[in-house]
Amino acid sequence: MPVWRFREGEDTRILWTGPPGAPELIRRIRAVWALASRLAPSPFPRGVRKYRTIEEANREREEWNIRRMEALKTRHRNP
Repeated sequence: MPVWRFREGEDTRILWTGPPGAPELIRRIRAVWALASRLAPSPFPRGVRKYRTIEEANREREEWNIRRMEALKTRHRNP
C-alpha cells in the first residue's frame, strides 16, 4: 500500500472522490468496514431477539456491556 503525503486537506480529495457506484468506491468502502470490524468488533451478538418485557431486554444489554468491558480490561492488561 503506498504512502501519500499532503499539504492541505483538500489535496486528499483525489483519493476518495469518484463517480457514484464505481467498483473502486465499493472496494474502498468494504475495506474500511473490514478494518473497523477488526479494530472495534460489535459488542452485540448478531440477529433479532424477542423479549417479553423492556426490563428483560435492558438486562441482557447490560450483560453484553459487562462482558465487553471485561474483555477490554483483559486485552489492555495483557498487551
